[in-house]
Amino acid sequence: MMQTDFTNRIRVQTNQLPKELTHAEIDETARSIALFYKSGEFICQTFFTPPLLGKINWVDGLDTSAQVYFREINFIVPNLLHLRLVGDEKDIREMCRNERLYDLLKGIQSTYTEEIRSRRYLDTTVGKQHWDLIVSLDKRNYWFANNVNYKGSKTRIDHVLIVGDRLLGLTESGEVIYTQLTPEVLEKEDLLLDVQPMEEVNKLGKVDLLEAVPNSDETFLVTIKNRVYQFTIWGDMVHFDMLDEKVERINSINFNNTRTIIATTDGIYELDVIEMPNMVKPTSLPRQIANPHLKTKFKTALYVEDPYILGVHPAMGVFAKTEDEKVVFF
Repeated sequence: MMQTDFTNRIRVQTNQLPKELTHAEIDETARSIALFYKSGEFICQTFFTPPLLGKINWVDGLDTSAQVYFREINFIVPNLLHLRLVGDEKDIREMCRNERLYDLLKGIQSTYTEEIRSRRYLDTTVGKQHWDLIVSLDKRNYWFANNVNYKGSKTRIDHVLIVGDRLLGLTESGEVIYTQLTPEVLEKEDLLLDVQPMEEVNKLGKVDLLEAVPNSDETFLVTIKNRVYQFTIWGDMVHFDMLDEKVERINSINFNNTRTIIATTDGIYELDVIEMPNMVKPTSLPRQIANPHLKTKFKTALYVEDPYILGVHPAMGVFAKTEDEKVVFF
């Protein structure tokens, strides 16, 4: 994807969100690079000027000191969202007591379409836990999904996914667990759901990552070392791919309509795909983006196809975050 060695530095601007949000402010927030909660205020960061497309742009000025960072805001059904957050639990609970949160989320939900059912943001903090919340906008309450009852004891799970009516997660030991998601979770914010292991997946080995398949309520992705598997919620494997042997771990997978971008311990890979009903089918072999500035360990890589952010149409770019929290756009 990138052949040039040219690098550029680009800064972001920081906007504190007012108490009363206009449509323009909601739109800017939905499309922002970073969204976070700091000292009782909701704040977003966007590019000050459009990045140079076709170049390596190192991004400067992203905040690293907020209490809570948004990673994803995912649509489940109208007025029900799945939030992926980073921060201390006490700070997240404080944020959830702020009534402005629900107005902000309702505004962001209004920007969703049949094609856009999720908003992703960069977090730049270190040393804080990841959390998953199910949030009801009409009831204005929430439920922490990371603590479950597994084999008779309270267990923490990460990489929580909502696929159809199933909640899936990953234990500290790399086991995939699942349960059915029901309305009762919104009646008690600390309810522990009973979960069970998905043995069809776990027999393959320790799982590193769970990731969603776009527009699917039946399938999800599992990564183990350099391998990517596609499973149904009933435990049936439908496909798998393998990256270069140099890849020790896959850290994130992101899609647009025609490609997949994969952040790994050995740089960034792409794969051509076709989106089919309830699955994604690869149409090429994985290929590494061969650029010397991208030959490092990456935590995250996200596609951006928004002309409002990039200043051109058609728009196409990638945000990526290294393991030492540096952010690059290309």
